[in-house]
Amino acid sequence: MARAAARMGTAPRILLMAGGAVSVVLGVLVAVLWHSPIVEATGVPELVGFVVFRGTEAALLWGGAWLCVRGWNGGPAPAEG
Repeated sequence: MARAAARMGTAPRILLMAGGAVSVVLGVLVAVLWHSPIVEATGVPELVGFVVFRGTEAALLWGGAWLCVRGWNGGPAPAEG
């Protein structure tokens, strides 16, 4: 027997969207403003810095976007029938 999924309340939706927005802003700051200083400060080779830090930036941006969309949609709609 399938269980009907309940929609999220307003507070969790707002928290998801706020967390997603913070993640996107941090991702943009790291990608645009702080990438070179972070690579220079850590002293890692450029290729490693590029792969690791760009991967982190992508995770922040995509994860933040996912959180925003998840909060906006409010979860799955209740099952009909």
